[in-house]
Amino acid sequence: MRFGDVAIMIPEAHGGRLVNRASPPSELARRESEIDDLPTLTPFIDQVYDAEKIGIGAYSPLEGFVDSATLESILTTNRLPNGLPWTVPILLAPTGGRNDQVVAQLKAGDEAALLDGGGRVFAILHIEEKYRWDRSRVAESVYGTKDPNHPNVADLLALGDIAVAGRIDLLRRLDLPTGALELSPAETRAEFARRGWKNIAAYQTRNVPHTAHEYLQRCTLEREDIDGLFIHPVLGRLKKGDYRPEVILEAYQVLAENYYPAKRVLLAALSITMRYGGPKAALFLAIVRKNYGCGSYIVGRDQAGVGTYYDPFACQRIFDEYPIGVQPLKYAETYFCRDCGWMASGRTCAHPPERRLNTSQTRIREALSKGEALPSEIIRPEVAKVLARGDVLLTE
Repeated sequence: MRFGDVAIMIPEAHGGRLVNRASPPSELARRESEIDDLPTLTPFIDQVYDAEKIGIGAYSPLEGFVDSATLESILTTNRLPNGLPWTVPILLAPTGGRNDQVVAQLKAGDEAALLDGGGRVFAILHIEEKYRWDRSRVAESVYGTKDPNHPNVADLLALGDIAVAGRIDLLRRLDLPTGALELSPAETRAEFARRGWKNIAAYQTRNVPHTAHEYLQRCTLEREDIDGLFIHPVLGRLKKGDYRPEVILEAYQVLAENYYPAKRVLLAALSITMRYGGPKAALFLAIVRKNYGCGSYIVGRDQAGVGTYYDPFACQRIFDEYPIGVQPLKYAETYFCRDCGWMASGRTCAHPPERRLNTSQTRIREALSKGEALPSEIIRPEVAKVLARGDVLLTE
């Protein structure tokens, strides 16, 4: 496809090469036979997700958990040591009695087996460095606050004092509830190519879809330079009050099945822990989608934000400061206007604020908690039916 004078192709992975740390079948039997002789670490679920995503290339060009030099570069420049933009450090800092004992014994050149939540080995870590890290500094740099009420800051405070760096070998994919929808970057790239898509727009979400989300997606699909829409909800560990992952996925399935042309939309799951880091998280999530093969990325208001920690449009401006080889599709705040009779924004609607119907997730969650009906102006009836079953929000 060409747009203007520019040829549009599926982009290379961040850094130019899609990382693949999955052990080949020829080595898998040998590696598995060595597991019993290795010390074991049981990372927090966030780092379990991260290790798998490193292994399949979702975090390209990273091949393992970051060392102290890479952490310092990210915190001070928002770039990797080679100059590539990168804003969220992927750390491994296990904690807990057994983990502390193992970490204390590890040294550079050792190997350790990583266990998933079920106690099964899924990856091998090649130890390159152990180092002390500053939680407060990481929190302030990445999330802009040291407030322990921020969900990711609370996560950092719960990690161990010693970070362990090194490449990983992925022995097997995680057994995730998302099943066949948990596609790898290699799989999405192959599917995009099979469909003949060249310029794919990624849509990041951690919520069920309402009509404001649908409006942004439809506006994107109307663009002549966009071949397909990749809806890629984060369905790993979320925070209290967020929708349950299976609810998010089912809500998008009914929206796509009932309202979008199948040949223009692909839905897949991304099981990672959500980073509520405002602009830095938005850039990180765009890099991840670039690795999945997307050359465009939808950025609405307050993407990856939480509470009032971030300027709602800082998540769009950061793309101007740190070009990553992805076209940001920036959209203004949208709402349902009673007078326009459809979704609109300040760029298209002349009516006063009192004529707007609030489509925020806060409004929807409040209605759900009170048992109120959700108006069709803000949510499709098929999606509302999914939510009407109850027990759709995380309570812990």
